[in-house]
Amino acid sequence: MRVLFASFLLLIATSCAPDGNGETVERLEMRLSGWSSLDIVIDAQGNGAYEDSEPYPDGKTGRFKLTQSELLELLAKLEPYRAQAVPFSEESAMGFIKRTCPKGVPKVTDAGAFYSRWLTANHDIHYLADFGCDPERLADRNRELLQVVEGLPIPSGR
Repeated sequence: MRVLFASFLLLIATSCAPDGNGETVERLEMRLSGWSSLDIVIDAQGNGAYEDSEPYPDGKTGRFKLTQSELLELLAKLEPYRAQAVPFSEESAMGFIKRTCPKGVPKVTDAGAFYSRWLTANHDIHYLADFGCDPERLADRNRELLQVVEGLPIPSGR
């Protein structure tokens, strides 16, 4: 029971602090892309909206609500990736677009990607995971990121 309680406290302490200053994530944006795309936006109160490009041709949109506990859990799951995020700028966004796998690293085309952007009162940072770059070595990371999105209360038509 103590371990569970300690884990819960750690979750609360870290999940809303994108830079260690205790700032609240005011807006979380995520995109899962591949053969289709799923765009998700969640605010600090847990209000979410999504736009799925499937079913073709018009896709579907919707809204959902996360409890404070669910929002904190989501942010905690994304924390390891937020820690690797870089400040958002036109230059960093273009760097994501132009990024390729390092020479000699296995590459699979059309494997998709996961993108996330955290906006706080003082920071705007983002992260990109290309699922096709070194997919075997990064399989656990890719699976974790997919599970984060699949765990959201969005109707599955994929």
